[in-house]
Amino acid sequence: MNARDDERKHDRNTEREAGAEIENSNDANSFRIANQFAEGSIREHAKPIPPRNIPAAVRRLFRLPPSASQIDAELRDEFQFHIEGRIEQLIALGRSRAEAEQEVNEKFGDYETHWQHTRRIDEDTMQQTRRFEFWAMIRSELQRSARALLRTPGFTLIAILTLALGIGATTAIYTVVDAVVLRPMSYRQPNALVSILHPTAPPGSKEGKWGMSSGGYFEFKHKTKTLSDIGAYRTTSYTVVNNNTADVAQFAQVTASLFPTLRARAESGRLIQDADDKPGVPEVAVLSHEYFLRRFGGDRSIVGRNLETSSGIFQIVGVAEPGLTLPMPGPFASQSNLAGFGVDVWVPLQLNPAGPFYNSHQFVGMGRMRDGVTAEAAQRDLTEIASHFTETLSRAYSKSFIQTYNFRTEVSGLRNAVLGPTIPRALWMVMGSVLLVMLIAAGNVANLFIVRMESRRREAAVRTALGASPQHMAVHYLSESWLLCGIAGAVGLSLAVVGLRGLLVIIPASMPRIHNIALGWTSVSVALGIAVVMGTLLGLMPLLKHFNITALREGGRGLSASPRQRAVRNSLVVGQVALALVLLAAAGLMSQSFMHLRSVKPGFNPSNVIAFDMSLPFNEYDTREKALTFHRELQRQLLEIPGVVSAGTVSDMPLENFGNGCSVVFREGRPYPAGEPTPCVKTAVSGPGLFETLRIPVDGRIPSWRDIDSRSQAIVITKALADRLWPGESAIGKGINSYVDTTANDWYRVVGVVSDLRAGSLEAPPIEAVFYAPSGFRANRRDGSVNDLAYLVRTKTPASLTIMARVSQIVANMNPRVPVINARSMEQVVERSMSRTSFVMVLLGIAAIVALILSAVGMYGVISYLVAQRRPEIGIRIALGAGMAGVARLIVWQSIRLALVGVAIGVAGAYLLGKTMSSLLFGVTSGDPVTLAGVSALLLLVATAASLVPARRAARTDPLEAMRTD
Repeated sequence: MNARDDERKHDRNTEREAGAEIENSNDANSFRIANQFAEGSIREHAKPIPPRNIPAAVRRLFRLPPSASQIDAELRDEFQFHIEGRIEQLIALGRSRAEAEQEVNEKFGDYETHWQHTRRIDEDTMQQTRRFEFWAMIRSELQRSARALLRTPGFTLIAILTLALGIGATTAIYTVVDAVVLRPMSYRQPNALVSILHPTAPPGSKEGKWGMSSGGYFEFKHKTKTLSDIGAYRTTSYTVVNNNTADVAQFAQVTASLFPTLRARAESGRLIQDADDKPGVPEVAVLSHEYFLRRFGGDRSIVGRNLETSSGIFQIVGVAEPGLTLPMPGPFASQSNLAGFGVDVWVPLQLNPAGPFYNSHQFVGMGRMRDGVTAEAAQRDLTEIASHFTETLSRAYSKSFIQTYNFRTEVSGLRNAVLGPTIPRALWMVMGSVLLVMLIAAGNVANLFIVRMESRRREAAVRTALGASPQHMAVHYLSESWLLCGIAGAVGLSLAVVGLRGLLVIIPASMPRIHNIALGWTSVSVALGIAVVMGTLLGLMPLLKHFNITALREGGRGLSASPRQRAVRNSLVVGQVALALVLLAAAGLMSQSFMHLRSVKPGFNPSNVIAFDMSLPFNEYDTREKALTFHRELQRQLLEIPGVVSAGTVSDMPLENFGNGCSVVFREGRPYPAGEPTPCVKTAVSGPGLFETLRIPVDGRIPSWRDIDSRSQAIVITKALADRLWPGESAIGKGINSYVDTTANDWYRVVGVVSDLRAGSLEAPPIEAVFYAPSGFRANRRDGSVNDLAYLVRTKTPASLTIMARVSQIVANMNPRVPVINARSMEQVVERSMSRTSFVMVLLGIAAIVALILSAVGMYGVISYLVAQRRPEIGIRIALGAGMAGVARLIVWQSIRLALVGVAIGVAGAYLLGKTMSSLLFGVTSGDPVTLAGVSALLLLVATAASLVPARRAARTDPLEAMRTD
């Protein structure tokens, strides 16, 4: 009995000594408690513990520490052992059991205290031991996995590169989708913000969305029951002069209510207040934080000074908090500068609540919903208010206008309004394409792992024969797959960084919120998550195969894969082919759309033409005459530059901002019949030289400076408008205007007609437009309508931006306070107009090419493995007289058969995908048979090519050698 007691006590003290690093006093306490054990304790304190043990195999698999119930059970056994031993000793000395138990109880002392202290020592010791074992196991398995991967560099390199490609592409595109589509707007409580716009369908035009009118703003603001705040704004560009240097800044003209609507704050000074937003009061300005640093170097003394601009003098009253900007440009902003539209200067709109109000929708409306209000409720509320516009704003809105233009009110979540329906659809389609690439890459690596498992089945059988359980085998393979996928994830993140830089180059300038695109922790988490999931799935694949000792008896060369294994490999190949076909079809449809767009003639010749913008300060050029004097002199000097052929000006650049807004037109002497809608057409102010510079053919004559000097009001219209206003007649000499009560002397006269001009969009039909003269009917009226013009300059040789240095010098000599900005070639303008289609096309094309390559590699790998597995069979066939051509055809047919199944599935998937991307297509249908047939033939050709090398290898098999190895 004493020997057994000493042995138990020695074992327990040995374990507790391992926890000496955790608590210095543990050793002394352990010895003291052990001595007390030897002297006795109390039986009734040894309470039974219900067993709650986790299976031992699971604990060994995951290296879990003992549970609390296990520790308690061990202590119970040890306490009980010492108690019984001491009691038996005392009974042997002649005491009764009751006396022995009483003596043990008195000498032992506080049982609970000893119990808890001993239990804590055991827990600390066990955790420390398990921690050491866990990290030792991790280190050992990683070392073993690294050695195993280094022994097969071909497999390792292909698997890492394949997975890295999929992970990198997925991470890069997810970063774009997250920044543009998923991430909330950068305002306080952004989900409560809504946009207020007016969908309309002018006769002869497709549906668009107008902004909010000034009258509508006041009606909504004063009568809404669902919105706590409503703000309105528009955007423009003004020249800012500082220290006799000029640059162009982005201005936001806003109502004072916009800041509480956005819940914006000032960094220094104050924001625009209600007192600043009244007509006639001194104008103030608030600088954005970024412009404050960039233009004024962060000098806080700027608050209180004046800001000199081309629109006048503003007193700076504050600096906005960092990052404050608008969600989108105003309704008439130029399409050439939309990317991440940022506000440099905020100024008040100073709308007059007393009117007069016009049917002019030039403001973006924003509102903040009250708590508990939904966008649907706000929609009903504002729709009800707008239904009374014909009564409350009768001068601006008539019932015929509401009906003819299908004028409505739309309240939608701010993010939805910013993105619209097309951008999310395009990005999600691209995201889906890279996920397909990720699936193809995963299928490829899975096939590689299956082949690797087959080649290592003898090793697995040995481990199984030595007693390794399936769980142990899973841990064995998980360490290897996690290491492999971890490296692939790191490489993939590097590829994602490079890919994002490329995306930012080709991404359309009109894409909103692109300034948010950056690789952050969310994107890193996605990459790591994919790597972990892939590593887990690949590591658990050995559990799908039962390794047994028959592999040891039969050897490893001649065994063929089971039907289930062949089915898995073939299914992966079929899936790869089907997914690749879907991507190829989508890329083919977008490529055809792009080619159709490129084949569309815009109605002008963009080659050898350079464009730049000009903004004249209104305080110097406050009439049309003063501004036109400057423009005439500048145009004269531009024509003197060597190599310049012609130069012209226009207020709205074709394919940039030409399609923004519309104006109604009336015919002279021919009122519209009842029921015939009044046309609302695109308008632009064009100076002399525009049509010559863009090589736009004009029937009739082109207005000149002589027309401007004589105020002849000569205009040019497009053939689409002429056919609508005067069908079957000549439009030359006819008069039009935008006011039905125009006097006899105030009609614009048509002197020229332009045919087939697509100035708004290449995807739209020829535009209905009027090119007005830059001169007004009345002289010397304060008017800045021609202060901001775009210049176009045609050169003899391909347009080079080096000519802009000479242009800037000429303008600086004329007036150093006038900047030359936004230089670009007209060819760039045309390319940008197709940027959405080209962006989607490029990404889908890259994804399709990668998918095609991966599918070819996967097909080659499977066919090569099948040839290796069937080598003895092939040898027997050849020995029995089969010819080389017959053996090669057999192998090639296997590849084609798999490809045919994949093509059949892929065609169905491609047809369904085409339906979802129909809004992105131009000139081609979603189920275009030529595209589907072409990509199907391509995949079959690739499958055939991928099988040629394995087929040739099979045909050259030596039958004697093949049968000998079997």
